[in-house]
Amino acid sequence: MNVRPEPATAVVEPATEPLIRVRGLRKSYGPVEVLRGVDFDVAPSEVVCVIGPSGSGKSTMLKCINLLDAPTAGEIAVSGVTLTDPKVDVDAVRARIGMVFQHFNLFPHKTVRANVTLALRHVRGLGRAAADAEAAEQLDRLGLAHLADQRPANLSGGQQQRVAIARALAMRPEVMLFDEATSALDPELVKGVLQVMRDLAGSGMTMLVVTHEIGFAREVADRVLFMDDGVIAEQGPARDVLERPRTERLRTFLSQVL
Repeated sequence: MNVRPEPATAVVEPATEPLIRVRGLRKSYGPVEVLRGVDFDVAPSEVVCVIGPSGSGKSTMLKCINLLDAPTAGEIAVSGVTLTDPKVDVDAVRARIGMVFQHFNLFPHKTVRANVTLALRHVRGLGRAAADAEAAEQLDRLGLAHLADQRPANLSGGQQQRVAIARALAMRPEVMLFDEATSALDPELVKGVLQVMRDLAGSGMTMLVVTHEIGFAREVADRVLFMDDGVIAEQGPARDVLERPRTERLRTFLSQVL
């Protein structure tokens, strides 16, 4: 008999005012309820990794936080702005939240520089010179300055993902969301992208990371959320969750992925 997991009994409250606050988040697609009441906070400069089996709602949760998917119910706030308020300026919210996807989502017909400057010019309203300068800074930061005039097809998967990270960072976001950022990469390319994410964490960037890289979560995350069947079934400090799981479901999951 399969028993649906219940949400973790309590939200772990950060010591400071949360940068991200999620309460009662639900998302349904027709009759299918993908998120069944998700509650958590992320403090400024905190790194939170989200793990769990496929179909547990991890990616849907990230898309709701960035308003790429409209929540069915619940409340999401970032820096005190309630994203779920119908009067919220969606573009202004998205400018504050960087997101990196599994499949890069670069424009194949545009150069690396143009991919990075597009949102800078059309969302932040920067002129060409200012946008190019910001792009150059971020591409140099990620070791990509020499590829600025290349098109994505001429880059490796790891380089394309670093361009996607540079594009997000160029917007100067308050928080970065990563949705399985390494899962589409060949194994030899994963290390470079994870190092970029480690460097970001070390710089104090607030990060919410959906990942299957358990070693990365153990090393870098302040906290880990384990999602199962649309709820957070377990959460806590990274090493506690990953090395001393309380539930049989998490023990089973970890035994399969490690």
